Amino acid sequence: MAETVRPGRATPGIAADADRSARDWAEKAGVEIEVVTAEAGARQAVGVLAGVWPQPDGHLPVTPELAWALAHSGNYVAVARHGAEPVAAALAFRGVDGLGAYLHSHMVGVLPAHQGANVGFALKQHQRAWSLEQGLGRVTWTFDPLVARNAFFNVMKLGARLTSYYVDFYGELTDGVNAGDESDRCLVTWWLDDHRAVKAADGSVAHCDLAALRAAGAVDVLSPGPAGEPVLGDHQPGQALLARVPSDVVRLRNDAPSTARAWRSALRHVLSAAFEEGLQVSAVGRDGTYVISPA
Repeated sequence: MAETVRPGRATPGIAADADRSARDWAEKAGVEIEVVTAEAGARQAVGVLAGVWPQPDGHLPVTPELAWALAHSGNYVAVARHGAEPVAAALAFRGVDGLGAYLHSHMVGVLPAHQGANVGFALKQHQRAWSLEQGLGRVTWTFDPLVARNAFFNVMKLGARLTSYYVDFYGELTDGVNAGDESDRCLVTWWLDDHRAVKAADGSVAHCDLAALRAAGAVDVLSPGPAGEPVLGDHQPGQALLARVPSDVVRLRNDAPSTARAWRSALRHVLSAAFEEGLQVSAVGRDGTYVISPA
């Protein structure tokens, strides 16, 4: 379910500005990003995605034939190359709902050796520019809300919004990142002309002052206990809520799977209730603290 109130505002020349920003970020990241126009490029994209999400049985996360069919039919399949080497890829397809046409970004991945160099950010800016050029003002995707770094990236670095919570969205997953846990997901909605997205494209990372929020009355409704277990807290109507998640849930799944499952249940309780009450995630701290406030 997408949000029903559009927070963005149209800006003249926004598509041209987005294209310039995308080119600048690709140059800073040291990559060239191209939309796939041939079957060989689709195979390269799938090869990258398989390197990011390896399957224990060796199966690919998506077939090259499907990736090429999506690209050939006017959807977004892109590859980022460092020199001649494919190092990142994205696959997205068009959708339509009550708010109109949009792009759903199904997979965006950067090979481990190239993570932390703004390649993923550059690829998302390329996706934003392509979408605006196609007349699409909105991109959506889902992500695991227990992965703190992705929450920060989506909300603070890209200027997107978290708009829905889905329980066990994909069912059982067996890749090396998600195995052993339910596949709960948050829906991200990225209004491409929202002032938050425009500022993010210029490299402005939103700031979250958790100390100031607590001083103003925000309360911790989810935090780690003495043994790293999730601890739920109470709150009163109208209060801003703070919900902190583990810094590395992937490692936690390997080291303490029962604790990881407890975190899944706790965060599901907090975010599901918040969205049902009409609240929104307005910020994410660098430590993985969600700031939940009235919309």
